[in-house]
This record gives sequence, structure tokens and C-alpha cells, in this order.
Amino acid sequence: MAVQFSRGCPFQCEFCDIIVLYGRKPRTKSPDQLLSELNVLLALGWRGEIFLVDDNFIGNKRNVTLMLPALLSWQQQHQFPFAFTTEASIDLAVDQSLMEMMTASGFRRVFLGIETPDQDSLLGAQKFQNIRSPLIDAVDSITAHGLEVMAGFILGFDGEKAGAGERIVAFVEQTAIPLAMLGILQAFPNTALSQRLAREGRLIACDGEFDEGVQTYLLNFRPTRPMSDIAHEFLAAFAALYEPHNYMRRIFRYSLKLSAGRDASSGRRSQLRPWTQGSGVIRGLLTLIWRQGIRRSTRWLFWRQLLAMTMRYPYRLDDYFWLLMLNEHFIDYQSIVKSQIESQLYSSQYRELDLDQAHSIVQSAQLSPAN
Repeated sequence: MAVQFSRGCPFQCEFCDIIVLYGRKPRTKSPDQLLSELNVLLALGWRGEIFLVDDNFIGNKRNVTLMLPALLSWQQQHQFPFAFTTEASIDLAVDQSLMEMMTASGFRRVFLGIETPDQDSLLGAQKFQNIRSPLIDAVDSITAHGLEVMAGFILGFDGEKAGAGERIVAFVEQTAIPLAMLGILQAFPNTALSQRLAREGRLIACDGEFDEGVQTYLLNFRPTRPMSDIAHEFLAAFAALYEPHNYMRRIFRYSLKLSAGRDASSGRRSQLRPWTQGSGVIRGLLTLIWRQGIRRSTRWLFWRQLLAMTMRYPYRLDDYFWLLMLNEHFIDYQSIVKSQIESQLYSSQYRELDLDQAHSIVQSAQLSPAN
């Protein structure tokens, strides 16, 4: 279920349309307003995950700090019926008391817009909040407080140097972030980026319908390096991130770090089991065991890691199974990524690309089905 607490964001990232739509002065509901919505969901019988869909949950830290004690009290009164996921800026990592209040109140996951480990690209995009402290330390700090990190990454920034996709993969491997959402930069209408590119005459008129924000679309402007290079790095990085063996090793390492963090977080309620709410859980687990534990070449890795997880953190298996299940989506999604990127490389709006080069890009993308 989705609930909103705030709108707006205090930062001014060049490519972001949130400040265009909602402004840079974050407004929030009162604690009573939010709790009244939770009461309705509770009365309707909902239990488990709730996504607080704020674009930056901590944009107004004062109001968030006032709300969280009320939320904690409400959760305690109702025996913690809900677990929360939200989005936040990475400066959450420097506020220990805020992270502690979030985990105590039942927050389990937080999405971060990391975008890239390349400092020059972050500076060019005016994402200054991401360069104030080391990104790796920030991810580790948030994880250590029991919050599972999900992260967004982008290719195609102006001045981006070759190998940006490989550097993103290396960053994800070093931090062990399980869910790394990789996309290609697009200039949304009325953003500072689209206005600058319009002045520079670099926007591309797209043929047919162009659904901005979709992960599998190429840039809608002329980049500062060959678009074919960006497409190649995107496909190769996507394949590397969700190759079954790489992914399973990464989520195992992260699950151990997260479990230790949740054990250390006061107020953490281990009885939360959102993945057990659905009626298809048994079927999903059987499918998971068949694909990853029997049919696929990951079988020995699957059973070895599952045994270790069961022995060390049996009460955290919900997180681990949830992450294992998600890889089935990303494995299937790879064929969609390949198909859509290929069709765009051959389309008229990207006709400046050499067709032979475009064909070689797609063929070398290493996006074959897992086996």
C-alpha cells in the first residue's frame, strides 16, 4: 500500500523534476493526519508493507523528527502491523538519531538516489549532497542501522568518462547493495537540465511515443560522449549486476551485514514478515527452489548460502528469500532491456549511430538467459 507524508525536496539536482512539480520547500502532513490514514488501512485489514512515497522523506527533518515518536507509539499500541519503505537523500547517513527512530518505528528499506560514484558527474548535475561524505561510508552507515538500502544509478551525464558503467558495478559490488536500479539519463520537461539542453540545441525530437522515466529508454538529448558507448555500458552493467551468481553472492553478503545491523537496532521487531502475507508464497518458494536450487548452475551456491543463513540468522530469512525472488524478475527483464535498447539503436532518432556498430553493441551485451 502507498501513503504519502511529504512533498517537495530542498535540493536542486539539475535533472530532477520533483522540485519543478512540488517545489523546494518540503510540506508535510501532521502526525495525526498520517496516523488517521494508517488507522483506515488497519481497519480495512491491511498488514505488512507500506510504501511512504515521499520523494525525500527527510526533506523536512524537523517535521519527520516530530512525527516518528508518534508513529512508534502507534506501532507499539497495535503490535507493529506495518513495515515501511521510503525514499530519502543520502544525508540520512549522518543523522544517527533519525536512523534509530526510523528503525525503531518499523522502517525496513530506504531508496537512495546515488546516481554515480563519479564525483565530477555529481558536481555537474548539482547533486552536492552526494559529495559531502564518502558514498561507501554512507551506505554502510545506513545498513548498520538496520535499513536495507536500495539505490538508483544513472549513465549519460555530461562530461562522463568512459567506463562509468563498470565503475557503478564496482561500487555496487563493494557496498553489496542488493537492488541497484540502473537507468539512462533523460531530460524531463521544465527541469534545469532540459532548459539548458534546449538552449544548447541538444534535445532530440523522438519518433513516436516517448515515455520519459522508463528504465529502458536511451537519452533524449545528444550526450557529450558517443551514445553507442553509453548503450553498451548500460547493457553490460545491467547484465553484470543481475547475473545470478554475482547477485546471489552480493545479497548474501548484504544480508549478513543487514542482519547484524538489525540485531543492534533498538526497537527492531523481528516478527515482521511481509513476504508471508501473500497467498502465492508457497508457489513462489517452490519456483525459487526449482530454478535457483535445482535447474540453474547456481544450485550449489544456493544451498550453501541458504544453510549458512539459516544457521546464523534464521529469523532474517524473510529478507533473504525476498531478495532471491526479486532476481527472477530481473533475469526475465533482461530480454526486455535488450529488445528495447536494440530497437532504439536502429530507430530514426538515433540514426547517427552506425548500424553495424549498433548491432555489435547488442550482440556483445552478454544478456543471454541464465542457465
